[in-house]
Amino acid sequence: MRMTRRIFLGSTAAFAGTSALAALETPPDAKSKSPPAPSAPPPPEMSPYETADGRATNRTLGRRLMLDLAGRIPTKDEALTFQEALKNRAAVVDKLLAADDFADYWSLHFCDILRVKSEFPINLWPNAVYVYHRRIRDFVRKDESWNHFARALLLATGSDFRDAEANFYRATAKRTPEGYAEVAARTFLGWEWKDLPEDRQKELSEFFSCIRIKNTREWKEEIVQVEGPDRRVAFVDRLFGDWKQDFAAAFVARIDHWLLGRDRPDPKHVEIFVKNGYRLRPLVRAVVLSPEYGRGSVKGGFKLRRIDAEVLDDAICTLTNTTRSYQSIAPEPFTFLPKDRKSVLIEDGSISNAFLLLFGRPARDSGLLSERHNEVTAKQRLYLFNSGKVFTSLGRLTDGKDYRKQKLSEIIDDLYWKFLARPPLRSERDRLLARQRAIKDGKERWRFPRDVAWALLNSREFLFQH
Repeated sequence: MRMTRRIFLGSTAAFAGTSALAALETPPDAKSKSPPAPSAPPPPEMSPYETADGRATNRTLGRRLMLDLAGRIPTKDEALTFQEALKNRAAVVDKLLAADDFADYWSLHFCDILRVKSEFPINLWPNAVYVYHRRIRDFVRKDESWNHFARALLLATGSDFRDAEANFYRATAKRTPEGYAEVAARTFLGWEWKDLPEDRQKELSEFFSCIRIKNTREWKEEIVQVEGPDRRVAFVDRLFGDWKQDFAAAFVARIDHWLLGRDRPDPKHVEIFVKNGYRLRPLVRAVVLSPEYGRGSVKGGFKLRRIDAEVLDDAICTLTNTTRSYQSIAPEPFTFLPKDRKSVLIEDGSISNAFLLLFGRPARDSGLLSERHNEVTAKQRLYLFNSGKVFTSLGRLTDGKDYRKQKLSEIIDDLYWKFLARPPLRSERDRLLARQRAIKDGKERWRFPRDVAWALLNSREFLFQH
């Protein structure tokens, strides 16, 4: 069995404009005495990924939009509708932007940069985490302007358990004027402290020298206070005055990074962001409707990105009908989540599991985009290739009652829809059917659908946003 699985995987092609299983070849039949009669070659197949002029196909674009705006792979029914629905791409985008999935998934992005976690070195503690997360989700759900939300965070005072915005200052490892100034400059201006001249560092620190944090009698509750004149007001005035261009560019840089993999913000997107009142949804809408976002990932130049750890975790659990355990070792009392909880819905950056850590979920210590690691590592490959838990869970999928009365060709079709949100190419289906016919061992033939599912899960087409 092990050797068969290695051969099967070795036949899978890396995603580069070819299908996940396009390299599967049928072993020669040793008993054949003469070659079959020649037949007319079938017509060439269209790429499932992009059109001849380098644009993403509607099915690829539909999967791309679902991953980026909803944080999940589309179901078969959803994928089937994209071919027709994306003739009106703007309507599809508007529907996705208005859904709860968008608020859930994009709250996760903003929790990363606002450092929402209960444990060291941030130490918000659970009560504050959930209050802070609800406020961040409301910012996304209501499409509140970023300048309004920034003002609320920067001028916040009160209890970290009751006044959600006060957690912007609590979620700081260094509780000094310099520490507050560093996170404010990074979050709202995109300035890195180490790159600033000493006089600018001193100027920024002065704005936050009035902040004091005091304990209360309630366990872990703290109060953010201002002593003397509130110098933060002057910082906000500068933020929306002299520094407004950097303020807008810093926000857009994150959106372009999340959606396009860009290192710098597009000036056109900055202009759109400002023109629409510093709101998230009009900016996201403009980016995903742009020609750049609609390019293919082979000739078109769309940047391949491995999907986020939380999205990948949810996708594998949904496909295989399995669950994972999540827990936080500290603080006391221990925090546990239900096993059916989706990873993208976990509010606390300190609650995790081995899978999320392995696949690069950010620690949320600094708020830097670089904390999230979406590159593919050798350990990740070994886990997906060799995990007995994953292979067993795939067996529950392919050995279930849904597939017992189906033909292999129907099973292959369904697995492609489930994992890749598209039907198999004719050549892929034919090669898989021929491969199964060539297997003599009855046990291996019975296990063949699981091998197909296992190869699809390990394909770059499944693992990457393309």
